[in-house]
Amino acid sequence: MLARAGSICKSSSNCRRCYSFSIPDYHPKVRAIPFAFPPEVAITHVGPTAATVTRSFSPSTIREELGCLAGSFIAKHLPAMGYRTIQPERTQALYYPSWCIDAEAEAKAWFSPNPDDPLEVVTVHFQHAELPGNGTELARISLRDETITYKNTKPFTPALTNQHGSEILCLPFNISPLELLSRARDTSFGATKVDDDFRFDPRSIKLNLVAAYPILIPVYVLQYAPQGPYSRVTIIVEAYAEPGRYYVHFVNSPDLRKLPAQEFFGEEDFIAMGVSGNKCRFSPCIISPRSRPSASEDLCAWMSNFPINMDDCRVREWTEQEILPVHEWMQLGKDLIRTRGMIKTISTVSVDQIKVFEFPPRMNTDPKKVAAGLQGFFKAEGERLRKLEETRAARTPAWWRQWQDSQKTH
Repeated sequence: MLARAGSICKSSSNCRRCYSFSIPDYHPKVRAIPFAFPPEVAITHVGPTAATVTRSFSPSTIREELGCLAGSFIAKHLPAMGYRTIQPERTQALYYPSWCIDAEAEAKAWFSPNPDDPLEVVTVHFQHAELPGNGTELARISLRDETITYKNTKPFTPALTNQHGSEILCLPFNISPLELLSRARDTSFGATKVDDDFRFDPRSIKLNLVAAYPILIPVYVLQYAPQGPYSRVTIIVEAYAEPGRYYVHFVNSPDLRKLPAQEFFGEEDFIAMGVSGNKCRFSPCIISPRSRPSASEDLCAWMSNFPINMDDCRVREWTEQEILPVHEWMQLGKDLIRTRGMIKTISTVSVDQIKVFEFPPRMNTDPKKVAAGLQGFFKAEGERLRKLEETRAARTPAWWRQWQDSQKTH
């Protein structure tokens, strides 16, 4: 995996040799998360797992494999003893392009299996969501958790391509979330079924606001070669914080045998291990039909054909100045929906259905006073709703108004 992406650093006990990589011409809006630790820490962190999944259980290598497993375990948990962990065949520090998405969308939906039931308009918020920025196999996994924010990033500069003594391979952006959302809506011909009681019409999707922030996520790609004619193993280590989550990926080849660990994990592709925060996103990983094992790669390749326009005003830099106004606008949307829902619910109540409890108790409460009180409540809530709508309209980001105006001429 990723061997085709470029040359990779080779590790040995004596030296580490690196090759030069061209740096993509990133837009000034692109920000990067610095690498939090050197590759040696990543190698030690995954050592016990790497030594386990690369075991062939062959009688001729079993003693060596057990010694490697024990040494890797001691190297990680008792570093003062001076043991050396299993070493990868290749090591590469990598910046993977990703998008953080804030958006509000509406769509027509059914909350019933009966197609004759009336439609409802659903409003959905996507906040701090993650979408892939490059169509390699890494697009199929989440590489960022919810604890990572704009505060962990800095503007990308060429100086960031060399950290902790490693030269970093930087992948270009070739997936546009804005184009992806547009095409998903335009190419849909019928309702999408979420479950038996929930369907929505993709053609009805309306984006009330969308902000896309381009970021670079640091990872280490470690490739291990088992002894004998067995599949290689690639381990992807998230490198933006203390060593935590990583993914194990078996690189199948028709002329190589499967490792015993592959039989244990079955059809799982990228196996998540380690401790980390909650993942930020869904990933385009096709799990059905099994007869199309290349479907996920096909989907990633399809997504990679979309043009990238970093000058689109909806692409924003991932900074506090850009994010906070969007989140405030989205919060006002939640307040609006709650207020509208409350007014709609109470408006169906008649005066005859209201029973007034007073303390101290009084006799013969005047229905006219109840009606007047209810009318006053409706008026106050209506005024509150109007002010919320005005406030939200006034706080709509100028760049979103600019984009909306540009669509009117098309």
